[in-house]
Amino acid sequence: MGHREEKTEKTKAAIMDNALRLFRDQGYDGVSVEQITRAAGVAKGTFYTYFKTKSDIIVEGFWKIDRYYQEYASRNLGRYKSPADKLMAFTRAQMRYVRDEVGVDSLKILYVNQTLGSGGEREKVIVDPKRQWYRIIEAIMAKGQADGTFRSDLDASELAQVFNRSMRSVFLDWCIADGEFDLVKEGVKYCEEWLLPALLVK
Repeated sequence: MGHREEKTEKTKAAIMDNALRLFRDQGYDGVSVEQITRAAGVAKGTFYTYFKTKSDIIVEGFWKIDRYYQEYASRNLGRYKSPADKLMAFTRAQMRYVRDEVGVDSLKILYVNQTLGSGGEREKVIVDPKRQWYRIIEAIMAKGQADGTFRSDLDASELAQVFNRSMRSVFLDWCIADGEFDLVKEGVKYCEEWLLPALLVK
């Protein structure tokens, strides 16, 4: 990476880090672009070099969640022997991360960003099949099908899509409830009592 590219990355990171800190401290609606750029030590116009709107910062930060998922999967999933155990462990980890690190306010902003844009105006990160979340779940599904644990009437990618779509309902419900229930407890319960039985070979 050249000096110019390195400076560009540092500037973008400074905007993001300061914006996310301000969102946490003051709430998303209470923070202006001017406050973000002042905290980051850059001109207001610089913000629009990297982001179209404040909510785009949340989307950019969302990719960091996927990087966490990949790191978790690489470090931890190998210790679980069965695909069902891997699925439950990963579900518990992602629910804990979103509850404790992302937070309900940031997740709400992401959903607003993803639903308001249309016609290619917004990068649909939530449903992007290239996401690590999808790939990790698909790999678990494929393993479960290979050893006869999971149903095979749908291929692994279809099972991953259905599973992820179902889990998003828990995240959305958590947002609607304004974080009033324990995301980890309810998310794990939903996976264990409803989704996992639907996957297992009868």
